[in-house]
Amino acid sequence: MRPSRHLIAYALLALALLASLAGNYFLFQKAILFYAREAQVRIEPISDRYAEENAHLRAQEKSKPRIVMFGESRCGMWRAYPASNWGDIEIVNRGIGGETTPQIIRRLEDDVLSLDPDVVILQMGDNDLKTMAVLPGTRERTIEQTYDNITAIAKRLSENGIQVIITTIFPPAPIELLRAPLWSDEVNEAIDIVNQRLLAFSYPRVEIANCDPILRDGKYIKAEYSIDTLHLKKAGYQALNQGLEPIVTKAILASAAR
Repeated sequence: MRPSRHLIAYALLALALLASLAGNYFLFQKAILFYAREAQVRIEPISDRYAEENAHLRAQEKSKPRIVMFGESRCGMWRAYPASNWGDIEIVNRGIGGETTPQIIRRLEDDVLSLDPDVVILQMGDNDLKTMAVLPGTRERTIEQTYDNITAIAKRLSENGIQVIITTIFPPAPIELLRAPLWSDEVNEAIDIVNQRLLAFSYPRVEIANCDPILRDGKYIKAEYSIDTLHLKKAGYQALNQGLEPIVTKAILASAAR
């Protein structure tokens, strides 16, 4: 016996209601997270998350080339997937999720320079650019600030004799339905603009690693590499490790002449 049209309609209505409740819950949780982050930044604009680990590293004698990976969450998640194909080196990760380049640049002295790195890999900028989706009229200023801060960090490191690798900002995955109200196509366009400017950037001891040929499939990141709109899974980092191996090896060899 087939269900009546009324039962089908009620079932569809119930599913729509459940979907609406799930969406509202997701957005509510996001709102709490954003509020918490804003409150944290107001109280402590510069994070000291790595203060204890930094002190421990400074107290030890460095016995092998040291790479510091510096940036936000997509840099920080590299911590879980070290690059075993980069040779006998020490990898120190100083990525913090949710940070923008104005926050990151203020950690440069404590979280990078004080650790005497030979090579620094920079991955940052997406948290800056995605703000334009909820802050209308900030597009040009945000693009300029993001580019200026990334290159300012690279210049400062270079002037301290450190080899620098700037990785282009990773492309997003297709935008999740519940994230769509907090996203705009302008963000994708801005990522491409900043990346093109970074690829044209030239400075002593600074190399630009174009990650698009490794990660991108058309407009978005390859599906097999993405966890969500912004973050990579293990396979994505393994692909990056392999793809960046030549440029990392070159930087390590160049650092030996310091």
